[in-house]
Amino acid sequence: MGGEGRLRYVDEYRNKEIAQKILRQIRSISKKKINLMEVCGTHTVVIFRNGIRKILPSNIDLISGPGCPVCVTPVSYLDEIITLSRENDFIITTFGDMIKVPGSTSSLEREKANGADIRIVYSTLDALNIAHNNPLKKV
Repeated sequence: MGGEGRLRYVDEYRNKEIAQKILRQIRSISKKKINLMEVCGTHTVVIFRNGIRKILPSNIDLISGPGCPVCVTPVSYLDEIITLSRENDFIITTFGDMIKVPGSTSSLEREKANGADIRIVYSTLDALNIAHNNPLKKV
């Protein structure tokens, strides 16, 4: 499926009748107070641009969360981590979604390809275990 398949889904997403049907279903099943947190800045922007917050029932609150690492990490911080990754006594741990994010001149993915010890973790406990197992390294 090329671009036309993608457009079909965009059109369905913006279909007023379908949206109204979904909204009616939400209103019929949601009686309790519900708080939902968007954790990604992109989600927040899409919700705002499409007026979703305004049309939800009053018992449903959308709360803007902290943002995902890709959205909230300043380039200067990433540049610092990239610099540290070039030192032999460091192991850099990161969540997978950060590996390809570009810094000013490089990325963690590029540094890993150049031999830096950069490891993808799935929780902070993974990073703690790596630190425990590598006492001579800074993690």
